[in-house]
Amino acid sequence: MQPDLEIWLDVHLSPIIAKWLGEHTGFKVVSAYKSGITNLNDKEIFLKAKQQGNVIVISKDTDFPELISYYGPPPKLIYIRKGNCDNKELWGFIKQHIDEALKLLTEFNKTIIELE
Repeated sequence: MQPDLEIWLDVHLSPIIAKWLGEHTGFKVVSAYKSGITNLNDKEIFLKAKQQGNVIVISKDTDFPELISYYGPPPKLIYIRKGNCDNKELWGFIKQHIDEALKLLTEFNKTIIELE
């Protein structure tokens, strides 16, 4: 996988998920709360990630697949389609799928991976 890759978590995902994900993957994982992008709308976040380049956004928000379809990648997206649950349950769900999702995005050049 690419060493300069960053994973950005949208505001709908807790900073603790970012911590666990970083420990699991070894990648730099940035929570929206720690990066100061919570005051930006989805399009602004998308364009900031696009400008940076090698970013994968993880979000539950339907705007991100639409933005990627309209503007094209980067960034790439892991789109989580799981209902409300606590952080431990969500992390268990993500952990179950994240390695395969990252492989598809990086090695097989997929743009959007949906987890449901």
